[in-house]
Amino acid sequence: MTSTVPISVAVCGLGEWGPNLLRNLMQNGDCRVTVLCDRDRARAAEYAKTHNIRSVYESVDDVALDPYVDAVVLATPAGVHEEQVRTLLESGKDVLVEKPLALTLDGARELVKLARAKERVLMPGHTFLFNPAVRRVKRELNNGTLGKLNLILAQRMSLGRVREDCNALWNLAPHDISILLYWLNKMPISVTARGTAFHEGYTQEDIALCILEFPGTIASVQVSWMNPVKVRQMTLVGSQRMLIYDDVAREHPLTLFDQRIEQVPRSRGEGTMEEFTLRARRGPETSIAIDQKEPLAEEVSHFLACVRSREEPIGGGEQALRIMSVLEACQRSLRNGGQATQPEVI
Repeated sequence: MTSTVPISVAVCGLGEWGPNLLRNLMQNGDCRVTVLCDRDRARAAEYAKTHNIRSVYESVDDVALDPYVDAVVLATPAGVHEEQVRTLLESGKDVLVEKPLALTLDGARELVKLARAKERVLMPGHTFLFNPAVRRVKRELNNGTLGKLNLILAQRMSLGRVREDCNALWNLAPHDISILLYWLNKMPISVTARGTAFHEGYTQEDIALCILEFPGTIASVQVSWMNPVKVRQMTLVGSQRMLIYDDVAREHPLTLFDQRIEQVPRSRGEGTMEEFTLRARRGPETSIAIDQKEPLAEEVSHFLACVRSREEPIGGGEQALRIMSVLEACQRSLRNGGQATQPEVI
């Protein structure tokens, strides 16, 4: 493939997220969307007509057999990712697949191994790794702005969409876990998780609370699709300052607080300072400016660049397995009544 020839791309899955991927691909001059695929052929045909796309399929198997497709963007239900990604890799396609890569660590590991054997680009869609606010937080952590990072509190909640192919942990927590591993650049020592399925006859947990113990830092991740308001917030508590990343507040998602809990001397008797007490130090709060770039557009551009360069994508391969390892450890703890579990070392 020469650098002047657009990459021929197929988009599979046009439900909730697929149209967003399609929009960004159509706006990217480095590719040409030539195929759409959805189980609802009429839906795919309508999008194809709107965007003047040549071919429509109902099955990913048909996409795999299309010799004119270079790369596939997969936004199908999580439960079929492993099978579909395997089919596409075996047919020689590069693949961008929405999270999770698979529903088991062993399944994800086999896909990564297959991609390497076939010399194909495999990139799980952890979109938040391309979010300007997430990247700015990483910069502040590297610069020591917060001091020693003690605690991260993550909440990702809203009302619906209730999934039948996976629970709230696997549906929502991959975002926060991918961010945590990116920020901290290390694996948790242990995890615990509790969750509940509230509806009779329904076994998928509607809510999950995970505690991840990292060296020197504790993180909690709370996810639910049973919350009346949309919450996507991560609070970072450092020894010197605190920071809130609020993804719902699109114009000003980052706020830095010059506040902390500090140890101060307590007077006991005239002229003596024998003990200490803890006291809240309150200071100003400041909004941090970030670039206004759409994370999904950045993710799509990065995938296409990797297709051309054959380089390992951000969040691909080893990093995807680390995310899966933490998710699977949380799932084991969930099934064992919240017992502490160690993620497998990748």
